[in-house]
Amino acid sequence: MTEKHLTMLADAPLTGPERKRSLVAVIACISVVGMGLGVSIPLLALLMERNGVPASLIGLNTAMPALATFVLTPFIPALLRRIPAIPFLLSCIAISAIAMPAYYLFPNVWLWFPIRFVNGIAFTGLFVVSEFWINTLADEKNRGRLIGIYGTVLSCGFASGPVLLFLVGTEGAAPFAVIALLIAVAALPLLLFGRGLAPRVTERPTRSFASFFIAAPAATLAGLVYGATETNIFNMLPVYGVRIGMTEQTAAFVLSIFAAGNILCQVPIGLWADRTDRRFVLLVCATVGFLGVLAIPFVAHSIWLFAPTLFLFGGVVVGLYTVGLTLLGERFRGADLASANAAFVMMYSIGALIGPPLAGGAMDLWDPHGLIIAMSGLCGLYVAVAGWRYFTAPRQPRSPE
Repeated sequence: MTEKHLTMLADAPLTGPERKRSLVAVIACISVVGMGLGVSIPLLALLMERNGVPASLIGLNTAMPALATFVLTPFIPALLRRIPAIPFLLSCIAISAIAMPAYYLFPNVWLWFPIRFVNGIAFTGLFVVSEFWINTLADEKNRGRLIGIYGTVLSCGFASGPVLLFLVGTEGAAPFAVIALLIAVAALPLLLFGRGLAPRVTERPTRSFASFFIAAPAATLAGLVYGATETNIFNMLPVYGVRIGMTEQTAAFVLSIFAAGNILCQVPIGLWADRTDRRFVLLVCATVGFLGVLAIPFVAHSIWLFAPTLFLFGGVVVGLYTVGLTLLGERFRGADLASANAAFVMMYSIGALIGPPLAGGAMDLWDPHGLIIAMSGLCGLYVAVAGWRYFTAPRQPRSPE
């Protein structure tokens, strides 16, 4: 399999104020992605659960954005050669804003499949172009800081989504209208701050990335496991919560606890990974994730036990994504690193695609604890892979940079 890589190239170096304006514009796009997904995933899952849709079908429906990512990503470079970045992003925002009331106007789960796929295409465009745009604003002195801001804002969007859902509720047109309005308003920073500052996009030579799955299985598989785990938490955990007796609002609100762990623990885990063997950090994160999933049935009936457990679980399991990318940066350089990152993102999308149907099918077989079996099984398999790599892979010296 081959992947086209994007390189964001500015026509001329940006001044300090222009860089700040450009950063505001791209952060607005990231906020849309985070908040839109953070609200829509639990909202749609809860509405399908309320209407008696089987958990397996809920899982398949929630996999549509991941399928859109898998299908669209190879075509984005060609699209951006024909459509400038700002109009492209504005089109994605418009499509996403229109999709939200469409869910309300067409309350049929089978119609939600194409709507959700199209909405996923819009989110994919926002995510991919924003990520590459922010990379053009970074240099080697501030790349970690800016990408850290990117990750934090994205996680904050996920966290604020369930809070917003808790405030506006799940009844009627209100949640759909509020989400659509917020997404539409997010276009303003692009128009006010991004015009004339958006970078161009060109292709780099294609490269097969199958070899990276063999060369760095612990790092690349970390993307798959985190993609499946994160998507299952935001999609299936609210359903699990309702089935064990939580209210819909509480079941959605606890997702913010998971997201808060994501927000607050990325930097400490990253600092730890810079000071020790990163494969060991992956093994610890995987082990804590495995134990955290197994603990859910024992603590979910008490919010005072469930909250800290979910916070710790969310904070540590995100290390799979953070440290997985960091380990690839340790192992590879230049074009190899770009290809390795592409493989990692593809694995994340595959995980997000297969995770919800797997969990939903497990819940249909054992209601509701099949979710725990599916998630712990995946985490347990990754513990074995991470442990095998930690104990058998040759140690490589760290780059002095």
